[in-house]
Amino acid sequence: GNWAAFFLLWFFASAIISALEHSEQNKELNLEEESKRDVGIITGFLKEKKDDFQNDTKLVNQLERMIKLMDESPNMPRLWGKVDLELVLVKHQMIKTMVEVVKDDFLRIKEGLDKDDISGRDLADTIIKLLSEDDTVSAFRLSGEDHMKKVVDYRKEREKKCLEKRKEGQSCEERWSFGHSLHFTSTVFTTTGYGGATPITAGGKLATIFLIIIQIPFFLHCLATTAAHINRMLDIILGISSKHDDLEDLTTETANSRQRQLVMLQGFLVLASVLLFYMVVSVVYRFCTTGWSFSDVLYFEFVRTASVGFGDIIPEDEYTLAGAIFKNLLINIPTQIVTFAMFVRVLPLIS
Repeated sequence: GNWAAFFLLWFFASAIISALEHSEQNKELNLEEESKRDVGIITGFLKEKKDDFQNDTKLVNQLERMIKLMDESPNMPRLWGKVDLELVLVKHQMIKTMVEVVKDDFLRIKEGLDKDDISGRDLADTIIKLLSEDDTVSAFRLSGEDHMKKVVDYRKEREKKCLEKRKEGQSCEERWSFGHSLHFTSTVFTTTGYGGATPITAGGKLATIFLIIIQIPFFLHCLATTAAHINRMLDIILGISSKHDDLEDLTTETANSRQRQLVMLQGFLVLASVLLFYMVVSVVYRFCTTGWSFSDVLYFEFVRTASVGFGDIIPEDEYTLAGAIFKNLLINIPTQIVTFAMFVRVLPLIS
């Protein structure tokens, strides 16, 4: 009954967060956050250059005007987000200039290499020669024109689909589908917190706060009751029935306590074997489906099982509806139950 209520809460909370985050406001906030980062990088670069040109009053004043504009204009991130440098380079036929700039920088790199670095100097010469050929410029130009055409076509198609969705009363935002929300809420109640997707709207953040307050204690309650049931079953199977719950303290050297210590260790080994089985199955599955190296898969599996959740690598299929449901039901939640049961079982022996 507890688990049924918990899963209903999980689905209900995911639906709420999906509705709150699946909005045009979320899209605009995401773009604005990315633009803020870009503006911050540019502003930091200008501030460094201002310090380098302290002797040139005119140049310093001009840089200060630019820095002030970037720092104090609240609309700067919104406008900067509309800039498309790739389209600008192609439209104004600046590809050749950019190739020349890169070639000149490789000349600088070559001059900075040691004379003994023959392989590095040869590679730099090859790159410089390649960038000096007209065919290279033509290849970049044609690639850029093709890219610009695809971007324009994509935008037109997206605007068309967006218009159709709006007529049906739907949002144009593609992120935060129900599968995304299920994955996100599962990382909350398992306290993994990868950070791959986080709420941006005020409503989504408030919903996450309530989710933390309600769902994490509920999940711990379900883990505790299930772990206690598993340990009782193990005691019975391994020879200690429930009527022996009042045996002497485990630190007391008696025949009964030694027997119970042995049974508890045996049960711990059984649980450890089950956990190892889950991890092996999960490692094999991820190795076959993600394209990661074995070390990455093993690293991710231990990080996930320990609920550390760095978030540096995340399987893409966990964002799908089926992946979020089945991976949690078949792998993530069972491993949490077994891990919790192991901890509860060994705690009396180490306390």
